[in-house]
Amino acid sequence: MAVYAPVDQPTGSRVPWRPWLAGWLGMVVLAVLNGTLRAVVLQPRLGEEVARRLATVVLLALLTGYVWLLHRRFPLPSTRSAWTMGLTWTALTLTFEFGFGRLVEGLSWATMLADYDVTRGRIWVLVPLWTTAVVAVVHVLQRSGITHADGAG
Repeated sequence: MAVYAPVDQPTGSRVPWRPWLAGWLGMVVLAVLNGTLRAVVLQPRLGEEVARRLATVVLLALLTGYVWLLHRRFPLPSTRSAWTMGLTWTALTLTFEFGFGRLVEGLSWATMLADYDVTRGRIWVLVPLWTTAVVAVVHVLQRSGITHADGAG
């Protein structure tokens, strides 16, 4: 039984908060697996900088596919609710990332923020940006009649 909370539409549509918040945990699992792939497979072969960039792109693709499937199973009722969910996921992600890094790993703020320094070729900032937008992008695409990630109807 899904729990639904009121949303922004006067039509009485509801946002499936429970599966989407649980879905955020699935995103964390994807990110951890992606980080493991980067450290164990990519980095020894490609070097740290190239491996980080490639892993970022891979995570963006994985995140897109994951959100596509999640939205097909638990569609959000409006673009506004999709943006709200994307912002919620981003807030949870950044809280987890910086909280874990600071409190568990004891990393400095400078160390943690280094991944966001685009002037040094770091593109990790794309992950929270895309996390914010991907739910709304997928919502709009699926509502427009696209039913598969490859664009086939």
